[in-house]
Amino acid sequence: MGFWSFLTGSGKEVAKDAAPTAEALTKEVADLGLDTKGVEIKIEGDKVKIEGKAATAAEQEKIILAVGNVKGVSGVEAETHEVEPVFYTVKKGDN
Repeated sequence: MGFWSFLTGSGKEVAKDAAPTAEALTKEVADLGLDTKGVEIKIEGDKVKIEGKAATAAEQEKIILAVGNVKGVSGVEAETHEVEPVFYTVKKGDN
């Protein structure tokens, strides 16, 4: 489980003059064309908890960013796909 911090006072306003709801955040993610199958968005104060994982690591990261970039959200806690890091040794002549 990871935690990402966001600026609470900036981002897209999905609930006029109110804190965003789980339903409003789910709709925002869907409106962006992201697949939320296997994912449940929950609100805990000004933080969002995403339970479950999207189909791919890229989709999961996009959902985290989409939710975090909503006005009133200060942080997102979510599981991530465990991706093995890829290492490359830089050799002379690489650029």
